[in-house]
Amino acid sequence: MDFDMGSIEKRFIKYNQNNIILTGEQIDILNEYEIDYTQCKSMNELINLIERNIDDDNYEDLDYLSMQLAEVNYYHNTNK
Repeated sequence: MDFDMGSIEKRFIKYNQNNIILTGEQIDILNEYEIDYTQCKSMNELINLIERNIDDDNYEDLDYLSMQLAEVNYYHNTNK
């Protein structure tokens, strides 16, 4: 069995600032759509920025990313 280290490494956290945690895979999607996550001050701001860029059904990967980040945001930033 062959391992593709590139695809495995993309699943590691590559960005962790301003309470925004992103994997290499997520960063690739954001870069593909030219969304500058480094300027966001919070996870909510990043999610809103992504949502503004989803304007039709052709952005399934952005929609999925938005849902992933919303889930991470909920579990990391909500008092339980």
